[in-house]
Amino acid sequence: MSTYLHGYSRIEFERLQHQANFLAESVYSNLHIPQRGNLIEMGCGVGAQTRILLERYPELHITAIDRTGEQIAFAKEIIPEKYSSQVDFICADLTDYKAEHLADAAFCCWMLEHASDPSSILRQIRKSLKPGATIHITEVQNNSLQVFPRSADLEDYWNSYNRMQLDMQGDPFVGVKLQSLLHHAGFEEIVIRPQLKLFDQSNPELLDETCNYWWRLLESAGEEMQQRGYISAEKRKKTGEHLLNLKNEKDAVFSFTFIQAEAKI
Repeated sequence: MSTYLHGYSRIEFERLQHQANFLAESVYSNLHIPQRGNLIEMGCGVGAQTRILLERYPELHITAIDRTGEQIAFAKEIIPEKYSSQVDFICADLTDYKAEHLADAAFCCWMLEHASDPSSILRQIRKSLKPGATIHITEVQNNSLQVFPRSADLEDYWNSYNRMQLDMQGDPFVGVKLQSLLHHAGFEEIVIRPQLKLFDQSNPELLDETCNYWWRLLESAGEEMQQRGYISAEKRKKTGEHLLNLKNEKDAVFSFTFIQAEAKI
């Protein structure tokens, strides 16, 4: 597994909660997760998606797995008491996880981008699923980001962000590889759904919220990027100014595409 480029601070814990809530409708409206049964959450992190899963699918039992005890400790804080019996948190590396009981489904969201060997993870998780079980994946495709008016500072910052993730053995472009990864892991009936998100002055409030969200995402890695020499303090400042003032641009456009995949065994 690669190093998590955003870190494990309380601030990052809060950012991930905000991110999960902000993107929930976009993520879950196109998935076909079973209403009941046992689901493995791959890389539960701070539990932001775990909580949403429990709220949307209250008859599911979730085995939430993460390799980092700090993340699981955060996750346990936010699960409502009424769902506590429906989730088991397990601290384990997904590449060698062995389930005690086979599950009906698996789910991961924004996790494989941080994995150095997603193929091994998918092959191992497949062993923990029942025949006919489904897997549901949502992942980034970072080279899809388009912002107008263009900003050389923002583009340099984003390219540097992606380069640092690659250098840390992650993959910011894993989205378009999902079909191939699932195929080689032995999954069948693979369906890929690109999800284009487009914001402009037709909905200025949502455009502003999106730019603020995206700036929080960039800045969550900003200090580390600056310390490692990927960007300068001046570039961080100018990038923030551009994103946070985009709402004032008459012809502003902010667009990105993420990728969702579903498959069976």
